Amino acid sequence: MRLARYLTVEACGLGLFWSWCYCLWFVPDVYSGIGSALPGRDFAWVAVLASAAVVQFLVPLVFKRRPLSSFPWLYVLAPAVMFVGTVGIELSEQIRSEMLYAVSSVLAGASSAFLWHLWGERFSATRNADTGAMAFAFGAVLSVTLLIVFFLPVPASNALIALIPLASAVLLQKSVRARPVLEPASLLPKASRKMGLGPMAKVSCIVFLVCAVCTYCWASAPVLDQPWGSELLCGGIVVGALFMIAAALPSLLFETALPSGRLLLWSGMLAVVSVALHASGDVSLVPLSFVLSLATSVILDVLLASYFVMLVVKGYTASATAFGFSEGFICAAMLLGNGASRIVMAAGGEAFPLPIALALLCLLALLILLLGDQQREINVITSAAPEASDAERNCKAIADEFGLSAREYEILVLIGQGYTTQSLARALVLSPYTVQTHIKHIYAKTGIHRRSELMDYVNLGRTSFDE
Repeated sequence: MRLARYLTVEACGLGLFWSWCYCLWFVPDVYSGIGSALPGRDFAWVAVLASAAVVQFLVPLVFKRRPLSSFPWLYVLAPAVMFVGTVGIELSEQIRSEMLYAVSSVLAGASSAFLWHLWGERFSATRNADTGAMAFAFGAVLSVTLLIVFFLPVPASNALIALIPLASAVLLQKSVRARPVLEPASLLPKASRKMGLGPMAKVSCIVFLVCAVCTYCWASAPVLDQPWGSELLCGGIVVGALFMIAAALPSLLFETALPSGRLLLWSGMLAVVSVALHASGDVSLVPLSFVLSLATSVILDVLLASYFVMLVVKGYTASATAFGFSEGFICAAMLLGNGASRIVMAAGGEAFPLPIALALLCLLALLILLLGDQQREINVITSAAPEASDAERNCKAIADEFGLSAREYEILVLIGQGYTTQSLARALVLSPYTVQTHIKHIYAKTGIHRRSELMDYVNLGRTSFDE
């Protein structure tokens, strides 16, 4: 059944991780620590964002040569510290300890970054590039979890939120036990990886700025202080989750790829609408602006992660770099948007005067134009079939980087085009035994041990050539 295929262990586990993030901070009054100060104005929220962003960016630098998955105790320690940090935040006001409040917030944020990276390495090892499944599971798991937490009594909500990281870790361990011996996706040669660096950096910066604008929009909205602010806060997250379910439905029904680039453009348009509604001066439109801007922040979080998952599986970047950048940029963007909102409101000025609104609209228009320019690059890297010239250039880069002989290079090019051992022998006028020997040498030099993986590696992780 296709639905069961989308709700995989990996997709649901990552969905639970996101559910912890959004249930903890966007369901007001589930515990006393947030009941008096909603997200965007709460120290713990800012502390978690800052600590998570710092660790997300540091992990790729510190663990360059050794993956986190090589430390088995991290599979237990990271979710356990998240559990302890969550309970500490929930109990901080009852205990009346500001120190506990601050330490718990930092622990929760930092340890969540490690669990996120462990999931990233798992997606790389399983070659799981089904971003449609990721989007669908995110929307389904988050919607269900958020509604349960919202309607449960406070003690039960507290317990459930604290247990979510442990549930995510259990699914991670289940995935590891099912397929314990897996190598991460092989990185493309340096010359080929450079082709993906430019779009990766540009898309990250664009999404960072759009998310920061959206966060400023919803964090500065006065609806949070209204009696129905709790419903709007949860409503914004649910809208974002439902959007991702709708975006994944074509993949679910017709087995097509998730159009991450096009969805990023639509997210930019939603951000423009949110800012315009807030700047209209009509108080009745501010709640709609709040919901749309919050939903857009959620959507951008998932879309950036799905884009980087594709880059990891196709060998353009290491999982630590990809997952660190994807969630690090989102955390930093929300931190920037919250900080700007707090500074403006602390100065006693209007949070959304016309000059600021116009400046934000101009910025968003520029970002949408830049993102539109990146559509071809995003499509080429993530889904388009490679041109013969692309594959040949990549074969040349592979030969240079791994020291392949001229004959091995010739065989590599033909393997990428789908030649079998017998057809290679006929085309090159060699015996099948000699061809097999050359192929074994290619495997040994590149560290790849299966023909399907070698073909995917040669073809830049994309689909096979068109007939």
